[in-house]
Amino acid sequence: MATSKRLGDVLTALRREESALDAQLSKVRDAIAALADAGQRYKRRRRVRAAKTVAKNVRKMTAAQRKAVSERMRKYWAERRKTA
Repeated sequence: MATSKRLGDVLTALRREESALDAQLSKVRDAIAALADAGQRYKRRRRVRAAKTVAKNVRKMTAAQRKAVSERMRKYWAERRKTA
């Protein structure tokens, strides 16, 4: 009789532990789902930001503009060398 009572107590304790672990597992799964969803939204936003950034930063100089900048910089550095 004493053995069956102990066995019943063990089974009850195991069932309690199982339900507690099941609740924890449910919370972990919810957290994983929330993080996965947030990651997908972040990736989408990052692609949109990258596309906007590329569109804003597209600026091309003509050959004449590059030559003008080159000459200005050459003069600038020549002046700097003189004063140094």
